[in-house]
Amino acid sequence: MSRIYKNIIITVSVLIVICFAAVMFALYGKMDNNVNVIDTTKSKNIYLDDIKNNNDVIIETETEIGDATLKVKILSSDEKYKASDDFVKVENREKKDTFCFVGDVFLSKKPQAAYDEKGLSGIIDDGYLKILNESDFNIANLECSITDDTENAENKTFTFALPTKYIEPIKEIGINLFTLANNHVLDYGVAALENTIKVLKENDIYYIGAGNNIQEAKRAYIKEIEGKRYAFLAASSVLPADSWKATDEDAGVFNGYDIRELCYEIKEVKPYVDKVIVYMHWGRELETVSNTWQKQYARRIVDAGADLVVGSHPHIVQEIEYYKNVPIVYSLGNFIYGGTMRDTMLVTATFDYSIDKNGQLQLIIYPGISSYERVKKDWNKDEIAAKIKELQDKSSTCYIGDNGYIFTMEQVAEALQNKFK
Repeated sequence: MSRIYKNIIITVSVLIVICFAAVMFALYGKMDNNVNVIDTTKSKNIYLDDIKNNNDVIIETETEIGDATLKVKILSSDEKYKASDDFVKVENREKKDTFCFVGDVFLSKKPQAAYDEKGLSGIIDDGYLKILNESDFNIANLECSITDDTENAENKTFTFALPTKYIEPIKEIGINLFTLANNHVLDYGVAALENTIKVLKENDIYYIGAGNNIQEAKRAYIKEIEGKRYAFLAASSVLPADSWKATDEDAGVFNGYDIRELCYEIKEVKPYVDKVIVYMHWGRELETVSNTWQKQYARRIVDAGADLVVGSHPHIVQEIEYYKNVPIVYSLGNFIYGGTMRDTMLVTATFDYSIDKNGQLQLIIYPGISSYERVKKDWNKDEIAAKIKELQDKSSTCYIGDNGYIFTMEQVAEALQNKFK
């Protein structure tokens, strides 16, 4: 190709980029003092912020076209990307950050009646409540919509709605973050989902996994604790219909069937946080172990950069697996639900920076029972031992101690080596 033709192609390409930038400015408006400008050639301080921050961002970047380098500014109204001048990763500190994870939460008629009669003690015992109160942050799956409407979705066998006033016991329990990525959050339609989000916001409870459009549904929530940032993402691979999937225009749930979308979001947020935690709604109801596609999805999520994966939907406890030294808790079971009496577990995840500057992760399980009215922690040592053995029998990649502490097989092998030196 002659140099003349090459120069023509470069010139035309530059003009196309300039036109594109001009169109972006025309679409999204002019720069003003409320818009943050980031020069990505000098700074990488862009991260996913929480749901309260709706600032636009102008990204200034260099684009190479042939032998030419063109600086362009693109205005993004996508709420996903936010600017920050204060993000400095803390490499080391003497602190442990603890998160509590529980499964499905839905106060059906019996838990509602128990709460009305006895207060919080009617639906949760002191054992679980104490653990939740002592953690830094608590995460659960909201297996319903919050609405006072009575008109539910068509062609659906089970529909779950929580009257708005019962947000009070949820606040008292201390749930800080709900995943809405499940097969019940749209049981009463889009208006009920909008009300759910509204009620959660009004009560300073955050949400992930669903929203008024795909950008909101897939957006990570970031929790910062003394300079350490934790990103939470959620998706559901159990949805009643395609219409439940959030799109650019439609409210809905972050689609977990196409795991590539979730993996992309994990990779996007990973450079700007210390840990990425994913809460999945997946599997088949009442199956005691995960199935093949759950395992495939989990491993792809870990390969994308997740540091911890937890799940719900089967309504019973499934196994714990370690893949590439990352724990996958396939199903936590019901928590406060009001259905048939079944085993459940609360899991604490502690990132310990006093041992390892990268945050050594320690999981502890607390077995319990979710009954018609109340969830309670197991206290009887024999019952605890039996449930831990049952979980151990199906969790071949880790060791679960009598006290619920979970260790990788590598940690066990190292401990044995040290013992017999």
